Amino acid sequence: MSYMGKVRPTVALTSSDIEDNAVTSSKIIADAVTTAKINDGDVTTAKMAVDPTNADNLASGSVPAARLGNVDTSGIVANQDDIALLGFKVAANGSLAKYNLVDQAIDAFEDASGVDASASTNETRDAANYYSGSADGTVSAITSTGAGTWTAPATGDAEVLVVAGGGGGSNGYYAGGGGAGGVVHASAYPVTASVVYDVTVGAGGAGGNAVAGSDSVFNVNGEGANTTVLTANGGGRGGGGGGPAPGGAGGSGGGADNDAGGSGGGATNQPTSFGSPQVATGYGYDGGGAPSDAGAGGGGAGGVGQDSPGPGPAVSGGNGGIGKEFTTFAAYGTDSSNTSGATPGSGSGKGWFAGGAGGGAYNSPAGPSIGGTGGKGGGGDGEGSNGVAIPGYANTGGGGGGGDNGTGRAGGSGIILIKSPDVYNNMTLVSNATTAVDGAPTTGDLVITYTDGAGTATVNTDIKAYISRDGSAYTSAVTLVSQGTTGGHTILTANGVDLSGIATGTSMRWKIETLNQAVGKQTRIQAVSLGWS
Repeated sequence: MSYMGKVRPTVALTSSDIEDNAVTSSKIIADAVTTAKINDGDVTTAKMAVDPTNADNLASGSVPAARLGNVDTSGIVANQDDIALLGFKVAANGSLAKYNLVDQAIDAFEDASGVDASASTNETRDAANYYSGSADGTVSAITSTGAGTWTAPATGDAEVLVVAGGGGGSNGYYAGGGGAGGVVHASAYPVTASVVYDVTVGAGGAGGNAVAGSDSVFNVNGEGANTTVLTANGGGRGGGGGGPAPGGAGGSGGGADNDAGGSGGGATNQPTSFGSPQVATGYGYDGGGAPSDAGAGGGGAGGVGQDSPGPGPAVSGGNGGIGKEFTTFAAYGTDSSNTSGATPGSGSGKGWFAGGAGGGAYNSPAGPSIGGTGGKGGGGDGEGSNGVAIPGYANTGGGGGGGDNGTGRAGGSGIILIKSPDVYNNMTLVSNATTAVDGAPTTGDLVITYTDGAGTATVNTDIKAYISRDGSAYTSAVTLVSQGTTGGHTILTANGVDLSGIATGTSMRWKIETLNQAVGKQTRIQAVSLGWS
């Protein structure tokens, strides 16, 4: 039946005319709502049931590869390595040491926070933020006087210290102290592995009638990579008491004695340079003069012997010249004079050598006499009414103390010390643990970048890597595959490592070993990425 009433005017509906939820999908015919019916900007995120910009709202596989535009899905797995390397570079550029992600830990070693020092061994981080095995060279101490040999354990630059025997102090009244043995030091003396080098350690000169110390020599036959002979000259004898006998010349000069105007102290004749170009430096100083009734101090490797002070209520002998410090060999020297006649023991912690001896002092009726003090580095004290003369320390090259109406003492024997070329130790580098938040992973992915500081590392022989998921139990060594080099660094990867064979857990760690390290092979680790799923 047709409608018979008043026709209502046609009025467009607005949103205010429609109750909430009144229009359901069943009330809208198919394809009624088209893009032409929707104004730009009318559909906002708030009007949508889910946020399509949130990846959590997309089911796995819901976006087919055909809809991904220019994304190269075939290269995604291969590009994971590049993404990890990019993470390294971002970390370095941002001065950030470590990124801990939900399923990945990246460490570019901007600081040491990512490395477990308690679990690592021989690890050394350098100024360029690389980790490599620590470098050290062993110290050989040749202490027995006379001829011997030394065999170089490695090729490279050795540090060599040659100390001659100290001169003896003289007898009689106001006798001069003995000069210290000369010293020769080479901070970088080239040596060749397995080559036998001849050495001679000089004896200290006898006291009493005062004998000069004997020379010490390294590489006397010029064997190996360097033919420069290093000769330290024996210390000069102290001047004889009871007459105008001068102090003797030597590596360091002996102190003079004085009896009615005796002559001055002995001069040094230690050469100051060796080789062309120069490979070593020599040290030695003159002995002091004696203008009064007291002997002068012998010269040391670091300073001249002191003149006797002159007459006074108490006559004093001149002090010996100071020795020379070499910190590399701190365990073998001494920072004192020899005041007791003892010998310095290994591990004394002080690297002073070749102190000059103190002169003797005449015990006059005017007052007591005081013997001069030996120089730091093992020089013996001189005799006075306060005590007898003291010999120089053994194996320091210190001079022997001068006598006063008594016996002067012998100089200390010399020594040869050699720190062999640095040898790089094998390193074990272990990361701190990162917690896997989604449960125990079953696979791991490892990316390592490294460079050869010296030589060429063989992957899976000189570099090995391991993964742990419980913080303590590790896989067998993973198979590392080289992906080439970038920026001078080699990229190594191990993808899809099966973790099911080790203890389960969520404490993720990596471990890297560098093996077969030596002077000619130094492997430097730049960055590490560990991922898991």
